[in-house]
Amino acid sequence: MKVKYQGKETETGADTVAAFLADNGVNVAEAVVELDGEIVAGDAVAAAALHEGAELNAFRIVAGG
Repeated sequence: MKVKYQGKETETGADTVAAFLADNGVNVAEAVVELDGEIVAGDAVAAAALHEGAELNAFRIVAGG
């Protein structure tokens, strides 16, 4: 299926957001995940289904000084 990840269209065989992000090297425990304009919080990422045309973004929050 085709999804848009970080603004770029990509092809994937993943059926969940967590599987897609793992395939792309994202540690979901350290990321803020947005699916179709909505934040997917905590444990909900593992259960969130990925669908054709989904728009997905993942952001890692980094703090430092």
